[in-house]
Amino acid sequence: MQINEFIELIEGMPAAYIKPLNSIIISDTHLGYEGQMSVSGTLIPNRNLSFIEDIIEKAVIITGANRLIITGDLKNDFSDLKYYERKEVGELIEFCEKLSIKLILIKGNHDNYLDRIKNSYNVEIIKDYLLEKGFYITHGDELPKCSADTYIIGHEHPSIVIYRQVGNGEKMKAFLYGDTKDGNKLLVLPACSMFAPGSNINEEGKDELLSPFLKEICDVDNLNAICISENENLNFGKIKDLRNIIV
Repeated sequence: MQINEFIELIEGMPAAYIKPLNSIIISDTHLGYEGQMSVSGTLIPNRNLSFIEDIIEKAVIITGANRLIITGDLKNDFSDLKYYERKEVGELIEFCEKLSIKLILIKGNHDNYLDRIKNSYNVEIIKDYLLEKGFYITHGDELPKCSADTYIIGHEHPSIVIYRQVGNGEKMKAFLYGDTKDGNKLLVLPACSMFAPGSNINEEGKDELLSPFLKEICDVDNLNAICISENENLNFGKIKDLRNIIV
């Protein structure tokens, strides 16, 4: 789905393609989640990394991109770089090398101690990314340091929930896209993780939101929710029209 002349949301995937940068961009992969759960006594299959790699490979084939940007929360644990996180991060870096794509990692609030991998891998790890063509890419847990034509963030894990008259709801991961209060553009990426279903943006008040981007530099009700279905993306319209909706 083309949302403007520069940005394409890849159908059926939590990934976007930035044409002027020839880059795939994803967010909030939360590698190591299964390992962290196993330490606490809950065993779940190790499937998240292969899920992410499949998305990356398909996106590169579709677009021909030569660069992958991950906008923060590459890993899951706050406090340290656990051995299972280091292993999965290393496997993802090696996977990108095999695809011959440059990997750029933007640090999120979960990515404490991620710099430790620099001694083992030749990978760029940064906090903010102000790029040519007016793109400012960051995790989204802090306000931008300067103005840009287009902001791209993660952090919020947006989703939309639609209730049926019988009472059950259907939850869908969603991109958020629209204007800031200054007339610039904002794109919020959904989590690229099997285990991060997302926050129900159309049910939350502004004070419940995570990102200061959504609290301070835009009116979230005027952003469009573009939901990810099995093989396509669906524009559900503005958040304000999706609050308390029943079908």
